Amino acid sequence: MLKDLIGESWYNIFSEEERNLFYEKFSAIEEKRKTQEILPYEAENGGIYHALKITPFDKVKVLIMGQDPYPNKEDAHGLAFSKLSGKIPASLKNIFEKINEDTGVNNVSGNLTPWAEQGVLLLNRALSFSKEESLASRNKFWLPVIDVIINKLLERKKPLVIILWGNPANDIEQFSFEKEKQYKKNNIYILRSSHPSNMGNAKNSVLKDGKIGAFTSTPNFKKTNEILKHLGEKEINWQT
Repeated sequence: MLKDLIGESWYNIFSEEERNLFYEKFSAIEEKRKTQEILPYEAENGGIYHALKITPFDKVKVLIMGQDPYPNKEDAHGLAFSKLSGKIPASLKNIFEKINEDTGVNNVSGNLTPWAEQGVLLLNRALSFSKEESLASRNKFWLPVIDVIINKLLERKKPLVIILWGNPANDIEQFSFEKEKQYKKNNIYILRSSHPSNMGNAKNSVLKDGKIGAFTSTPNFKKTNEILKHLGEKEINWQT
């Protein structure tokens, strides 16, 4: 069953202990669903491990870290920042404006599945949302799973661009400034900026005493493709 949830590529690189961890977390979520609404629902086009299933381990070229799923069933489907249909939320609108500025691409659909299918892993730090639990609690619950995913990607001998927006993403232990220097030797590049949300002051904020620039002044999407091209990888078509 776990292989169906996360896809064969991820399943094959996990140890038995890691597989048990992923299944135990899934089972715990399913148990909680008996008394509370937990998003995203498990469906053909969504689920808590949907990001893994749609973007195989050996195909990941870009990792974008999000926070948690959208808080309503119409939007949450397991891909960070992505929503299936309807009005584009503020953060995604700012992302699309930056893509247009960087690449000239004009997006109108909030469904980011086309990115995921090209090797962009859209991974939230918390893989589930519940009104009954705080974000801190959900982050703690999912931390062991997220650590396994990140560590597996960092251990590969394959180019990777990591995009981090806002303090929570930039504070992830594996992505510290100290470790970043070593990653470049392994063709792993980290792009940092403030969060694209209006609440995060995407247009004005700088983080970490000015070491990290504002989202709107950081050409994440253009730079990502420049790095991929330099490394001999196919560039991402940011069209949705």
